[in-house]
Formats: sequence, C-alpha cells, structure tokens
Amino acid sequence: MNTTTTTQDTTSTVRIPAPGARHVASTSAPRRSKGLVIGAFAAVGVVAAGVVTTLVMTFSGSGAQPAPAPAPAASHIVVPAGHAVKPLAPVTPAKPVTPVTPVAPSAAVETLQKELGQLNYYEGPVTGVMNAQTTQAITYLQRDAHLPQTGTMNAATQAALANFLANGNNQMAG
Repeated sequence: MNTTTTTQDTTSTVRIPAPGARHVASTSAPRRSKGLVIGAFAAVGVVAAGVVTTLVMTFSGSGAQPAPAPAPAASHIVVPAGHAVKPLAPVTPAKPVTPVTPVAPSAAVETLQKELGQLNYYEGPVTGVMNAQTTQAITYLQRDAHLPQTGTMNAATQAALANFLANGNNQMAG
C-alpha cells in the first residue's frame, strides 16, 4: 500500500511517506497563499489612497473644516437620592494675586529721558520710569550710532549719547 500523509502550511507542501511505503512522490515547488498576496496588495492600495487623499487635501487648501466644538455640558449634576458625591481630587483654592508695586522714579532715567528728548529720540512724558518709549528711543540712538540695537544703556551707548549731545546727531552730514 502506497499512501502518503500530507502536511501543509502557508509556504510549502511537505509529504511524509506512510509507514512501509517505498516511494515518496516528488515535492512541488513552494506555494504562496493567494489570499495573503491579495490581502497585502489591498492593504497597500488602501494606505496609498489615504496618503494621496491627505496630500491632495493639504496642498489644495480645501481640506475638511474641523468639527465645531461640542456644546458645554450643563452646569449642574443630578445625583440620585441617597447617594453622596465625592470629589475626584482635593480642590485647592487659588492664591490671590498680589498687586505689582509700581517702580519708583529714578533721577538717572529722568535725565536720560530729557537728553534723548533734546536729540528728538524721546517724545514721551519725562517720568523717570524706564518705559517702552524710553527703550525705543535708546534703540533709535543705538541705530544712528551704528551700535547693536539692544534697547538698554551700556558704556558704548552712553558714549554715543554724550557725543551726539556735544556734536549733534545730524546723520545727513558727511
């Protein structure tokens, strides 16, 4: 009797001879499951379609608009009678914000504002407080003096200010 037992997996067919058999039929070449190949091609096609759709919508500017935000939930919770509500986490009240103490006027800043005003860099009120207008005036002075425009006073900016006060800041002169 010449029967064989066949064991098959997804990649090849192996034939094992039956007990007492003299001959084993030749094995066929390894076979791939058609279902796996078709499934792989379908998955690649779906992924490619998604990528193409995303690129088209991104670069065409006509992408889907985001969904509107959901309406806020009700401001109260209904709890059945006989049930207690426990908070999920302890609640810590916010600390009150302490008001910022105003900066005291400085005689040095007041002098700086006056001097920058003489050169027409500063046009604001002379308060003695370093404000945005003072910083901007310093930046303009630094620009005209060919210094790095930092908006802060340093030794080079102070020297340029003294030079402009003594000689003028006429940038049109050669």
